[in-house]
Amino acid sequence: MNFIKIIIISALFLICLPLEAADSAKYIFLFIGDGMSAASEFATSSYLYGEGKKLEWNSFKNKTFAATWSLSCITNSNPSGYDIESAGITPYPYYLHQNAEKYFETAPASDSAASATAMATGQKTENGHISTTNTGEILTNIFDILNKQKIYNTCLITTTFFYHATPAAFSAHNDSRHNYKQIAREILSVSKPEIIIARNEYYYLNDFAEKNGYFTFDSKELTKNMTFYTNDKKLFITLTNYNVPVPENNENNPYMAYRENDMKFSDIVMFAAGKLLAKKKPFLAVIEQSDIDSAGHANDYYSMVGAVYELNDAVNKLVSVIKSGKTDMNESNTLIIVTADHATGFLRFNEMLEKGKLPAKMIFTGKNKLLKVDRSIKYKSKNHTNELVGAYGFGKKSELLEIYSGSRKIIDNTDIFKILKNVTGN
Repeated sequence: MNFIKIIIISALFLICLPLEAADSAKYIFLFIGDGMSAASEFATSSYLYGEGKKLEWNSFKNKTFAATWSLSCITNSNPSGYDIESAGITPYPYYLHQNAEKYFETAPASDSAASATAMATGQKTENGHISTTNTGEILTNIFDILNKQKIYNTCLITTTFFYHATPAAFSAHNDSRHNYKQIAREILSVSKPEIIIARNEYYYLNDFAEKNGYFTFDSKELTKNMTFYTNDKKLFITLTNYNVPVPENNENNPYMAYRENDMKFSDIVMFAAGKLLAKKKPFLAVIEQSDIDSAGHANDYYSMVGAVYELNDAVNKLVSVIKSGKTDMNESNTLIIVTADHATGFLRFNEMLEKGKLPAKMIFTGKNKLLKVDRSIKYKSKNHTNELVGAYGFGKKSELLEIYSGSRKIIDNTDIFKILKNVTGN
């Protein structure tokens, strides 16, 4: 009789659960290509496959574009943040119009702090703010919600410093993205993601992390036996042996050259996924490939292709494992979202490059005096642009991207937060 009562009570409990909680994603990966424009995706796809739209996420069933504007983008001449009438509903290279080009030349753009805050909190803010309003009020981010919920583990992976803008917006709050030490201490002592893999220039933070329950070590040790690590400990891994590979200019034979003993981005992601799965809890992993942005600012086409390739390779490896049936992850319980925080560099093509082909490297001397010119591509800026970026979904409830995009097939970056809330049952 007691057994029957337990069955009845359990059934009633399940019936009373909200739909979102009963239909949550167990494992969630949010990949953010910092500064990854549609043009940089197209360039990398062309190098690897000889045509655009061939990257791993281009094959995802659900895909759309995302607006990335911040409150700093609103001006008298740009009152809506993103002017669809001038800029269009499709980014370059899939749409090219003189009015759109003029708009991007002058329209203010978001920075990583404001854009990541939008994705992490569902609220727009001004550039420079980390999950705070322009008046300094604290905004609740998705890690705050999950920490209170106590069901999901969280994870931060980035190829830059863990206290920089994009990872910080998901795990800290500050009026200035440049208050690195304050942000770092909040992440390690308050937000406390289960796994952090990132660069760190403040080595005293290793001791601080250990005092807050972290097992700390260098990424060079990842391939060694982690004798003293157990799954009940949090992981704080300082990334020291990662560099973007260099693509080689070989017609019809794309090839990436890695430094000796360097890790691949896919190695980092798959290591973290394995450790998270071993903890036997649902999780949200926020994973940033930051070097795309650095390459865009430097107008470095080679590094840009290498960085986007690394992101593509990581997503490809993860999708393969999900489809393999070798882990608990599958398409029915795992969600992957791939997007960007903004576009950088204003990249444009004068001609489409073939598989394995790269533009000749620019050579400068003195005060930026140009010695060698390649006219197949051009960068029109070293800054961010207010262009739409891609947003792609695979697996559990990825159709939410399409639902939020509406008839114009554009989501706002704040919709990423709404999707994350939905799929975690909040």
